[in-house]
Amino acid sequence: MRAVRYTGPGAPAEVIEWVEVAAPVPADDEVLVRVAAVGLNPVDVKIRAAAADFGPIEYSPLPGWDVAGEVAAVGSAVTSLAVGDAVFGLARFPRAAHTLAELVAVPAADLAKAPTSWKVEQQGAAPLAVLTAWHAFDAAGLVGDAAGKRVLVLGGAGGVGHLAVQLAKARGAHVIATASPAKHAVLAGLGADETIDYRDDAALAALAPVDVVLSTVGDGVPPLGAVREGTAIVTITGFPDGAVEELRGAGATGVERIMVTADGPALAEVAALADAGRLTVLVDATFPFDEIVAAQERVETGRVTGKVVVTLP
Repeated sequence: MRAVRYTGPGAPAEVIEWVEVAAPVPADDEVLVRVAAVGLNPVDVKIRAAAADFGPIEYSPLPGWDVAGEVAAVGSAVTSLAVGDAVFGLARFPRAAHTLAELVAVPAADLAKAPTSWKVEQQGAAPLAVLTAWHAFDAAGLVGDAAGKRVLVLGGAGGVGHLAVQLAKARGAHVIATASPAKHAVLAGLGADETIDYRDDAALAALAPVDVVLSTVGDGVPPLGAVREGTAIVTITGFPDGAVEELRGAGATGVERIMVTADGPALAEVAALADAGRLTVLVDATFPFDEIVAAQERVETGRVTGKVVVTLP
């Protein structure tokens, strides 16, 4: 089968190549997926550029974690899925998974049946981003019915951010999101109750206190006026030196950085929300498998609204 391989650290055009490798054989608890779509994430380009582990995230010259496709074979212990099922998942993360290939073996526990209301590009785009938002809100205690809660999403138009806006809204929260003005209408369409220009210091300073903050942008620190006693703050990128102490001094609790992990059961709940019309995925751009270089270059611009996806025949 064909697969993408990195020859070492460097720019996409310098180190990406296509190779023929042996097709994987699923273990007893795995399924073989015929890959149709793979979402690209900032971590994909960061780990390629370094050709080394990215914290606990395992580097491999055979890349890819997000996946959507059709089950081609199942291991002897798998009962939850069958040949022909349309599935999506975040394979093995943070271990290497090799989803940028025509076939991939994935633990059945990492997969869920794909939402029938989503195109395959959306199915492939969603897993890492939506699970990041899901786990972040779990860490912040925003679970179940969150009616009356105020949630601030910093970076609301990005891959994680636009899904976080919808998840918070689906849980009943009042959602405020930051983004450039050109993206405010998009966020309002996704359910954001308020939108703020991330460069408007006056508007940010005037923001009333919130119950939960999710920061999806590098060094994105919430304004102190939005923090009160008990505000839960979660970041997926980390905060600059001194920011955590300052936020805790303002009353925030549970200031923490989270990292997503593979989670098939959560994706089954995501699929239910999608098919109920309460969650969608914005696809910024779609590239065929042979244009993976251009796809990674698009991610590296940092100006993506939603997700970048690679599709296979």
